[in-house]
Amino acid sequence: MDVQGFAPIAPIKDIGSENATNRGSGFADLVKTAAQGVSADQVNAANLSRELAEGGDVPLQEVISAVGRAELTLQTMVTVRDRAVEAYQEILRMPI
Repeated sequence: MDVQGFAPIAPIKDIGSENATNRGSGFADLVKTAAQGVSADQVNAANLSRELAEGGDVPLQEVISAVGRAELTLQTMVTVRDRAVEAYQEILRMPI
């Protein structure tokens, strides 16, 4: 994993080498992995917050960083979802 839990994107030459049946599953896997990353960040932030509230030895900066990361990944996922829905609606509006 690279920056803040996101895996690097495959180079364009690797994407073109997939056959037609695997292209749809690649996007589905990408969305699934991103959703799992968002969930993992949310759980991590909740666990650190709970541990700090219970008096555990957790640095406040680490808790703030985890909560910020969880918020950012959730906002990114919501934005991607909104854009995908907009693109789908635009396709539906196209004349046949």
